[in-house]
Amino acid sequence: MNNDQREFRSANLTGADWSEWRFSHSGQRRRRRRRVRLVMLAAVAVVLLVVAISYGYYRSQVGGGSSHVSVTVAASPGEGLGQFAGSLASKGVIGSSLIFRIWLRSQPSVILQAGTYKFNLDAPYAQILATVSKGPILDKLVIPDGLTLAQIADRVGKLPGHSAAHFLQVAKSGRVRSPFEPSSVNSLEGLLFPDTYSFDPSTPDSKILTMMVDAFVTEAHKLGLTPQTREDNLSAYQIVTLASLIEKEAVYPGDGNKVARVILNRLSQNMKLQLDSTVVYALGNTTANLSLADLKVQSPYNTYLNSGLPPTPISVPSESALAAALAPAKGNWLYYVVVQKNGQEAFSSTYADQLANEQLAKSRGVG
Repeated sequence: MNNDQREFRSANLTGADWSEWRFSHSGQRRRRRRRVRLVMLAAVAVVLLVVAISYGYYRSQVGGGSSHVSVTVAASPGEGLGQFAGSLASKGVIGSSLIFRIWLRSQPSVILQAGTYKFNLDAPYAQILATVSKGPILDKLVIPDGLTLAQIADRVGKLPGHSAAHFLQVAKSGRVRSPFEPSSVNSLEGLLFPDTYSFDPSTPDSKILTMMVDAFVTEAHKLGLTPQTREDNLSAYQIVTLASLIEKEAVYPGDGNKVARVILNRLSQNMKLQLDSTVVYALGNTTANLSLADLKVQSPYNTYLNSGLPPTPISVPSESALAAALAPAKGNWLYYVVVQKNGQEAFSSTYADQLANEQLAKSRGVG
């Protein structure tokens, strides 16, 4: 006895009803099977749709967009790309850190170096990986000869994440010291080497200053200048101060050694140096257009009023200025004045000769 016959008997129907019941029951079963097939097809369609949408989303994330807006993202020491994905997502570089980590499994291994990276928003994953493989971006800082500490701070302050005020505060705090710096001084004025520096944007000001101090020490040692050096009754720090004056006063490159000798001769005779460059420094100016009133400014840097060297250097001296301070020319000059439009100076040992040279300069339209 089959299942249909059992169901027929259980329904208490007569034999005459068998054919009709069997036909009706068979139709119900066909409809049930059709509904099951439709449900299964719908389920498969839903699964396929979900897969298609997921794959499309995956591909859109991997492919990225076309934004030209860039952001910087910092990677910490020891951080892997999987962890870095969270930072990328928080900055909008990627839409999903999970998808990025999944995608990474199919890519060649790349080491993430600590530092700062620049990415476009919604960047393609391949582009992100290429950027990471090149290493972190570096800020470039150019420090020319003759800048003051304040002017260097201004340049640092133009870099992202830095401020001139903070850099200057650190440079004058004593936190970073130079071996040439006396214990009574807490300023790195004149003790930073003029050069081009490259560093990660996240580099703190103290480390930037350390780089510049170390570069100065290295170059000074090459010239034979050490913290223990004494020349012409000057300490190493005073030699650096002399070099900073030469940097500002020796307009013509070949006159540095002679300017050094004039300054040393004046010091030996207890004459005031009377250098415009020190007054300019005292006033915080960037030009040497001084008035008679300017020459009377009350400042320890005013060498028209005060004898001896200024208390600190007044600029970062170049390598040539340091060399001139260590090897001054021989002569009895006490004066100099620019007499050529190319900056060449005339040197004299008497005030009368100085006046004559000043007239010569005027006749040539200099000054």
